Amino acid sequence: MPKKERHHFVPRFYLKGFIDPHNEPYIWVYEKGNPKIIKATIENIAVHKHYYSFITSSGNKDSETFENAFEKIEDKAALIFQKIKNHENLNNQDRSLFATFLALALTRVPNYRKDIERSTGESIKKIHMIMASHSTGFKSMIDEYEKDTGRKIGVSVEELQKFILDGNKWGVKVNPQFSLSMIGSLVKNIAPLFYKMNWSFLEATNDFKFLTSDNPLFYFDPTHDPRSFYGVGLANKNIEVTFPISKDLTFLGKWKQSDGYKKLNNNLVKKINRRTIISASRFVFASQYSHGLNRLVQKYKDSAPRTIVD
Repeated sequence: MPKKERHHFVPRFYLKGFIDPHNEPYIWVYEKGNPKIIKATIENIAVHKHYYSFITSSGNKDSETFENAFEKIEDKAALIFQKIKNHENLNNQDRSLFATFLALALTRVPNYRKDIERSTGESIKKIHMIMASHSTGFKSMIDEYEKDTGRKIGVSVEELQKFILDGNKWGVKVNPQFSLSMIGSLVKNIAPLFYKMNWSFLEATNDFKFLTSDNPLFYFDPTHDPRSFYGVGLANKNIEVTFPISKDLTFLGKWKQSDGYKKLNNNLVKKINRRTIISASRFVFASQYSHGLNRLVQKYKDSAPRTIVD
């Protein structure tokens, strides 16, 4: 049996909900910065080779551990999706599983993983610059390193100190295995927040259907001042979380009163779709071919949210 090396960061069962019913089995793909609209199958979108692969302690590449674990969650989540599409009530176990799926949808995608790697690299760089700013302590640290390892750093302490303090000449690149290893703990902390929120499921209209993307879960606080020093977190009392379920349904989570299943008008569907487009890192996926939609996608070329990870 061939190894699983092509890893979807947006599940295939989920993407089926956005297939063009008049052009099966295809989804329309809109790319930020590229005005050409293409169609593709779910096998060939939101997928990277070895996206969940890592090097084990024995030096072997493991391409299946994470993929298999995520597939088990997806198989169970698919049943919950069907309940939602049937407008059934969800029990506590259903809610717990769906909350876990939402947390995974947030943290497994490239946009979030790259933010983890970027934030970690920036933190490491700041620590090194702080250490280098104290000449006596920095020299003692280098002396201790050379003594413990028996290796010389190859330049004078003063040269190394000067190089580190000039932050424009160097950076820190974090191994993607780090962000991969963080997903489990992040999901464990984030899923309970989604579980405790009030949930609504919003229905599209005959004229406008919901979109999804390579970063489908989006949250923001409509009352937040963009000039504020403080960012937006899931605990904000006015937070709104949107996650398209299919072309016909979208999840809405918030701390305020929920509405259950609710039919939207055209303007509200377009408003939610705009959020999905803003959230997209690179690709928007839709069940409809539309030049108007393409113009909107191109308008929000560099709009993907950045996550600050402490």
